[in-house]
Amino acid sequence: MSEKKPTVETCEPMFDGGLYVFLMRLQEPQDIQVGALGLFEFPEGWYFYTGRAKKGLTKRVERHWSLKKKLRWHIDYLATALTSEPVGAIIIPQNSGLTECFLNQVMGRKFGGQVVAPGFGASDCSEDCGAHLFFSPAPVSLLAMAQIHDDAAVLIPKIGIWEPGVQEL
Repeated sequence: MSEKKPTVETCEPMFDGGLYVFLMRLQEPQDIQVGALGLFEFPEGWYFYTGRAKKGLTKRVERHWSLKKKLRWHIDYLATALTSEPVGAIIIPQNSGLTECFLNQVMGRKFGGQVVAPGFGASDCSEDCGAHLFFSPAPVSLLAMAQIHDDAAVLIPKIGIWEPGVQEL
């Protein structure tokens, strides 16, 4: 008998609140006005943004994925850019013991992240991260990102695919 795969519905209570790292690819370089933060030149490549939601974590990630929204957060300006292609996100439940800033710093080091927009997503940063958005010219894998924590899962909005963290064969 095969084990039933987790779905958005079955995982929702576990991930009602927590941390996420949203991954997207910019297919071409683009200059983007990021609200009051300013105009930045975003090179072609891979971007990963670290955030947190006290509740409604999956809804937050789905919002980042959507093109139809009021531009509210810094990430909204990049996620709705003409050449932006969302990939998905890793999510980590809020009882993981990690802070948003710690996760952000680890992700930046592990995936060779470069800051191209100082202050991006860091208006409420508690640890002087500089930015909560990193750029990588090389491809970044969601599955590799999910190995950052045992309780991490991969979320691809609108498809509803969930993969629990590290699997042992």
